Amino acid sequence: MGILGDAKDKLLPGTATTYVEYGEKGFSKIEMLLEATGGLSLSQVCAVTGLEGSTIQNWVKRGWVAHPKGKKYEEIHIARILIINALKECIKLEHIALLMDYVNDSTNDKGGGIIKESELYNFLCDALGRMGKVQDQSRGGVEAVVETLIKSYKGPKPDSHARIRKALTLMIYACVCTDVKRRTEAMMQQILQDLEHPGSGDAVVPEAAEQDTADELSKETESAAEARKTVAQALREWDISSVERVVIDHNEESGVTPPAEDPEKSISRPWFSRKGSK
Repeated sequence: MGILGDAKDKLLPGTATTYVEYGEKGFSKIEMLLEATGGLSLSQVCAVTGLEGSTIQNWVKRGWVAHPKGKKYEEIHIARILIINALKECIKLEHIALLMDYVNDSTNDKGGGIIKESELYNFLCDALGRMGKVQDQSRGGVEAVVETLIKSYKGPKPDSHARIRKALTLMIYACVCTDVKRRTEAMMQQILQDLEHPGSGDAVVPEAAEQDTADELSKETESAAEARKTVAQALREWDISSVERVVIDHNEESGVTPPAEDPEKSISRPWFSRKGSK
């Protein structure tokens, strides 16, 4: 599973979850989670991204991600974490931080700069969703995709458009390189297995061998298995009652009695954000 596969099994960049359908805005799943929880805990961010909690905390400590609010990670925190996670296999972490400074000046929680990082992340997801052919991954193909996506973007500064174009182009190349790197490692693993067991892979078609190796590697660790799960599946593993507890505690502290929800509106909402959902 990679970032450039079919929509049904393609990972959202920087996450351990797949697209629901082609053309869906990449950050929409996270927005649903934030709406349901009022902010994600560290363990929930780990489930979404596949990262270790210590890694995320280290990024916060180094100033690459803003400090969470009351141990809750909100949109600005999660968007930054997803972007760093998507680029880190190809770009040094220090350089990713500089790239984000180039776009939005800092990691503070005021959301300043020339574009919200969740919107920049949506651009990245949309771009990768359009790139399924080799020619799309060439320099001309990538630049054409970027220009199409940002043609209607108007930033607050004279050079905003140029900055977004450069940053997004770099991010796309990094994600493509990461995908190629993973495929290369999977093929190398197959060759090493063939060397260890001569003749065992002679009858395997190269494409099938690559897929078989990728499948085997994905089963090696629990964290790789987690990457096969959607956010909805991850939510089911979390204590959903804790989500309701957050809402209840908030209402009790503020003395607010939540109004009854229209049943027709409720049924149209995601199951995990409906009032009274179990």
